[in-house]
Amino acid sequence: MYTPVMSIASLAEGESTLVRVGGVEIVLCHVDGQFYAVNARCSHAQQSLAAGRLRGYYLTCPLHGARFDIRTGACAAAPATQPIARYPVLVEGGKVCIQV
Repeated sequence: MYTPVMSIASLAEGESTLVRVGGVEIVLCHVDGQFYAVNARCSHAQQSLAAGRLRGYYLTCPLHGARFDIRTGACAAAPATQPIARYPVLVEGGKVCIQV
């Protein structure tokens, strides 16, 4: 089941924001006209990625600099070695919806 979290106009291209779906904290990113949703906790030190820097398809943890690919959740730079969860996103009726 997909849960609507915000209107598509609420998140500018190249930006990210923290949303909550069913008690799960998620970073929602808008890149190249697509929306991506990943778990908001770094797999290395459980630091929140909400304040992380989004550059292209990569979200960088503000604590130690671990980097994750928002398209897959894969770890792209140490010190993290494990991926983060990625959640399916659907845009419907002008709303961004996430499935957890």
